Amino acid sequence: MPLIIAYGLVLFVSLKDSPHESEMAQPQVAQAEQEPEEITKSDEGPFDETLTIKEGDTLASILSRLGIPSAQAHEAIAALSKIFNPKDLKIDQEVYVIYDVQADGENYDLKFLRLRGDLDHHVELVRSGGGLFQATKYKKELKHEYVDVTGEIKISLYADALKAGASPKMLYDMIKAFSYDVDFQRDIQPGTGFSLFYDTYKDEESGHERPGELLYAKLVIDDKPCEIYRFQPGGGVPGYYTRLGEAVQKALLRTPIDGARINSGFGNRKHPIKGYTKMHKGVDFGAPKGTPIMAAGDGVVERCNQYGGYGNYICIRHNGSTKTAYAHLCRFAKGVCAGSKVRQGQIIGYVGATGSTTGPHLHFELLLNGKHVNPQKVTQLPKSKLVGKMLNEFKTFMAKVEKMKKESSVAENSLAEEPNIKNQKEI
Repeated sequence: MPLIIAYGLVLFVSLKDSPHESEMAQPQVAQAEQEPEEITKSDEGPFDETLTIKEGDTLASILSRLGIPSAQAHEAIAALSKIFNPKDLKIDQEVYVIYDVQADGENYDLKFLRLRGDLDHHVELVRSGGGLFQATKYKKELKHEYVDVTGEIKISLYADALKAGASPKMLYDMIKAFSYDVDFQRDIQPGTGFSLFYDTYKDEESGHERPGELLYAKLVIDDKPCEIYRFQPGGGVPGYYTRLGEAVQKALLRTPIDGARINSGFGNRKHPIKGYTKMHKGVDFGAPKGTPIMAAGDGVVERCNQYGGYGNYICIRHNGSTKTAYAHLCRFAKGVCAGSKVRQGQIIGYVGATGSTTGPHLHFELLLNGKHVNPQKVTQLPKSKLVGKMLNEFKTFMAKVEKMKKESSVAENSLAEEPNIKNQKEI
């Protein structure tokens, strides 16, 4: 009996001290009631985000995803378009925006937008108190530097120069300038030395840079240095010149088409259609239909129409004694017609198979004093040379470039030595 009474007292005390089931649920209910208050607080604007343009994105689409009404987005884009074309947005480009909740709480108002228009500028879009958008372009301060790249060809000029740190654009300009005198398929061999010196404009904040102009380039072929300098004579156009002041750019291009092969050379041959031996007065370059054809030199279009077996035909008069002709074109370039002026390298038409031909190719002719000559055999086409005052100015310019190259080399060596000095001190 005493044991039963003791057990009853212990059970009574334990039930009395235990919390009631409804009391245990109260703290959880109170916590659940507080959560909406925290969410509401975190949703208060304004908001700022940096958006990254992905493939298929437009400025309108990213604003729509933020909840900006389409009418307001249209007004913003219209204002921005006065100084920046939204179609110029590129993949991975960043757009910084500030927006806020509208009074009705359903949509958002765009308050501010900033993006990089190009390396030199960024643009900003601000919404005024009256709801109007105002776009402004700001110039970005860039650091002007000089780059000196040297190396030796092991695989190819393109691959090894890029590996050495050369800008692709500067390398293209170098190849284009040397192509008048250098056969890049035969002259360039492993062991050929190269050098490029050019200026750049760098944005230190983003690290992006834009190459300026190729000021100097050199190729060492068979131990013989071939050097060129970019120089602009007073009142003239810039061009590349040798150390003697001779213009690199010749009066005429030997090959007015890129990446073509010679199907048939100049001279007597068996005609592919008529079957008998006949003088071939030009050079045939095989290329796919539609391949662009360039004017071999500056001049005036003398003829631009269908011309018998030549098919679609262009003849350009370069001076009183020199003409070039282009045959079998599928079509002429826009704006090219008899009497129009053209510049060397300008696209004048496209490869075709019109007239008497067995397939698409360019038939190219060179006429000197009315006589057809082999374009591949003319070794010394006319070129200009600096003389007198301009030659003296060019020599001064060369000395200036050499000084800048030397200073740039000293600066690069100093930077290269700094880590070593630091490490020595730490040790």
